[in-house]
Amino acid sequence: MASAKNMTVATRLALGFGAIIALMIVIAVVGVTSLRSLDEELRNIVEKEFPKTVYANNVIEGINDISRVMRNALLETAPEKIRPEIEAIQKNRGVIRENLEKLHEMIDSDKGKAALKVVEDARNIYRASQDEFIKLMGSGKQEEAKALLLSRARAEQRTYRDAVSKLVDLQTESLSKIGAEADVHAERAVLITIVLSIIALIVAVMVGFLIVRNLMKQLGGEPDAAAGLALKVASGDLTSEVVLRAGDSTSIMAAMKQMQDAINGFVAAQNAMSKKHADGWISDRMNASLFPGTYGKMATELNELVASHIAVKMKIVEIISQYARGDFTADMPKLPGEKAKITAALDSVKASLLAISSEVKILAEAGAQGDFSKRGDEAKFEFMFREMVANLNKLVDTCDVGFNDVVRVAQALADADLTQSITKDYPGLFGQTKDAVNTTVTNLKTLVNEVKTSVDSIGTASKEIASGNTDLSQRTEEQASSLEETAASMEELTSTVKQNSENAKQANQLAHSASSVAEKGGAVVHEVVGTMSAINESSRKIVDIISVIDGIAFQTNILALNAAVEAARAGEQGRGFAVVAAEVRNLAQRSAAAAKEIKTLIGDSVDKVEIGTKLVDDAGKTMEEIVNAVKRVTDIMSEISAASAEQSQGIEQVNQAITQMDEVTQQNAALVEEAAAAAESLEEEAQNLTRSISVFKMDSTVQRALAAPAASRAVAKPAAKHAPAPAKKHAAPAGKPKALPNKPAKEGEEEWEEF
Repeated sequence: MASAKNMTVATRLALGFGAIIALMIVIAVVGVTSLRSLDEELRNIVEKEFPKTVYANNVIEGINDISRVMRNALLETAPEKIRPEIEAIQKNRGVIRENLEKLHEMIDSDKGKAALKVVEDARNIYRASQDEFIKLMGSGKQEEAKALLLSRARAEQRTYRDAVSKLVDLQTESLSKIGAEADVHAERAVLITIVLSIIALIVAVMVGFLIVRNLMKQLGGEPDAAAGLALKVASGDLTSEVVLRAGDSTSIMAAMKQMQDAINGFVAAQNAMSKKHADGWISDRMNASLFPGTYGKMATELNELVASHIAVKMKIVEIISQYARGDFTADMPKLPGEKAKITAALDSVKASLLAISSEVKILAEAGAQGDFSKRGDEAKFEFMFREMVANLNKLVDTCDVGFNDVVRVAQALADADLTQSITKDYPGLFGQTKDAVNTTVTNLKTLVNEVKTSVDSIGTASKEIASGNTDLSQRTEEQASSLEETAASMEELTSTVKQNSENAKQANQLAHSASSVAEKGGAVVHEVVGTMSAINESSRKIVDIISVIDGIAFQTNILALNAAVEAARAGEQGRGFAVVAAEVRNLAQRSAAAAKEIKTLIGDSVDKVEIGTKLVDDAGKTMEEIVNAVKRVTDIMSEISAASAEQSQGIEQVNQAITQMDEVTQQNAALVEEAAAAAESLEEEAQNLTRSISVFKMDSTVQRALAAPAASRAVAKPAAKHAPAPAKKHAAPAGKPKALPNKPAKEGEEEWEEF
């Protein structure tokens, strides 16, 4: 058989508590047996012995009633008053007969039967005297009846009553004997219960002392210290100093110190590798040969894991670099397991980039051909790509409608119709173009009317047009500068999103590790919950046993109380029985008190076990919630990582689009400058316009508004001959957009005419 030293803690606790529970079961069995014996004796007293005394006393009471009724009959003279008394005699004789019949059924001892035989003989004799008395009273011979009552009937009645009294004394003696035996049994049961309780207490103290001493030796220190050290190690604090007894190398604290030292060494090596990787030396690995057993295996597996992740990252960087250069021929190799998400993500990135590039190419080629009817398919994309295609569609829509408005107004101008203008609102540069076109039309209206009246008015209008175009050119250059700043900001945002993507991937890996640890903790807490539930169930069974003992004691107390009440009713004859009932009641109360104390102690233990069970159960539920929460965090981090990668690619495309818009804006700036130069040339053509201006069509309101000034100037027409000559052609502005190369003048004139 294994020695106590080699026993597990669970075995020792089971043996210790098993011994205590066995002693408690013995105490419960002794208590139940003793109380059951007392219950049987009390039932014998209450249901058998005591009723005999009651029936005998009822007989005595009936004898006394008959004697009283016979005396009352002698005092009456009227027959109608004597008759009720005679009926009362018959009634009491019936009561006596019923009680004697019950006594015959219940008395089984020889002494009792002999005493009952004497009572029956005396009853028959006295009954004959009663019959004679009734006969004499019925005949009206009251004097003879009186003589019979005072002589022979009195002596027979006394003999009859004495015989019944002896029967009562015999039953009282029997009750006293039974009560004495019950008292002896109760004292023996109390003594056995006390002795067994003391033994159980001594055994419990010894078992507790031995278990505590052995556990302290195995722990190597206070449980709080061991628990605190374990919690610190579990929470990642490996700096605690562990103090051991001299020569202690086998305790839990010694093992915890060895574990802490091993983990510290492993963590130091891991931190060194992490620092090297942070410094860029990603080829550095842990020396697995320095760590024994599982730690060495962990180091090897960690090295393999790092190498695997670095290989995947380098492959991702290589492919993304090719995508960034516009080379989409490379594909991410198919990765196993959850790494397949990386392959799927890069495939999705490639597909999205190809799709968005195709849409942009279609719109750009159509725009280059002057076809603004093409639209990108927004339904193919999501998030930033969908917004990008939508913005491109809006740009094409704006260009289409805007250019149509410009063409309409330009065609009207070509047809010499100055009544047309652009009424729709446009944002940004398109709005500026609309304002410029409307301003051009308005200025042309003013110019035409001024030319009609005066060449000087034409010159003034030409200068205003040139000034407006110069201002428009300046604003266009400012807009180009703003777009350059926006492009720079988008490049910074692209770098930030890439960094966020890398951080999201690392957070995803950490979340997976936390999920695994939380699941293991949840399994351990579930096992503890099962153990606590088993202990709680055993404690409840003990409480049920004590409750049964307490109930029996309570019933015994009630029976003793009822017996005392019946003894009090019996008067002097029940005094001895009352003493016995009181002793039995005291005994039952002491037994109930002892059972209540035991029940209180066990109940307190049950409550503490239930509290422990609830706490462990709550801990189990908390661990389950932690596991679920960590799983949810892991899923969310995976989604964030994938979304960050997609956002990074999308922002790069937006950056390219903004760069293209910057180039277009600079080209427009060049066109506006050329428009300013063309406006200056209008001044030289003022003379030609004077001859051809009459073909222009204008609003009637404008014509009426300018009619009066024209008429006044017509009166002063001879003075106009001495007006100064038109101003010479101004020099073209020297400033040009930096991003746009110089073009031939002829090409600029064609673009201006088209504009």
